[in-house]
Amino acid sequence: MLMKKRKIRVPRNCSYCKEGTNPSFKDVASMSKYMSERGRILGKDRTGVCAKHQRKLAREVKRARHMALLPFVAGL
Repeated sequence: MLMKKRKIRVPRNCSYCKEGTNPSFKDVASMSKYMSERGRILGKDRTGVCAKHQRKLAREVKRARHMALLPFVAGL
């Protein structure tokens, strides 16, 4: 019988919960660290942000893209 490999979860703390802040579309520098080099939003398992703030972060990244503060696609 094949045994399933268990994925060990590393407990991470949300940086927004620690600071008591929320993501803002105006803060482009802090939002760019939650995006890949290709311009895609990284998942909460890669960023360590809690689910509540990940939803807010995704919304704010989309707002920043619409306001042309962040690119939709990184340059090829």
